[in-house]
Amino acid sequence: MARGRGWSIPPSLFMGAVEQDLSKKIRTIAIQLLNEVTMRMPVDTGRARANTIVSIGSPVYQVLDSYDKAGGATIMEGVSRLSGLEPYTVVYLQNNLPYIERLEDGYSKQAPVGMFGAAFNSVSRASQ
Repeated sequence: MARGRGWSIPPSLFMGAVEQDLSKKIRTIAIQLLNEVTMRMPVDTGRARANTIVSIGSPVYQVLDSYDKAGGATIMEGVSRLSGLEPYTVVYLQNNLPYIERLEDGYSKQAPVGMFGAAFNSVSRASQ
């Protein structure tokens, strides 16, 4: 700011750029979490992986009758839901299967430390 002249560019012009950057950052973190959770998910039939659901603005409570052993379809579905993300939007990443809490608590030898908590810790460290 120049002395006595005020702002040469009004700060309000930066708001759009800041909001766009914020949306990109939220989308990037959400995609990283989706990838980590999906790939950490123990796989028997692939149902747990396929039920890793991304929703925008509010949670969903459905259980999908889908299977995705590799995880790619689940990740692509989640990424597509994150396109066009608006600033300040809440993103939900959840799995509503009745046995998901047991898996998160380390019931499976394939995921002894769970998926969601471990993914959160990993992405948090990487985002610092």
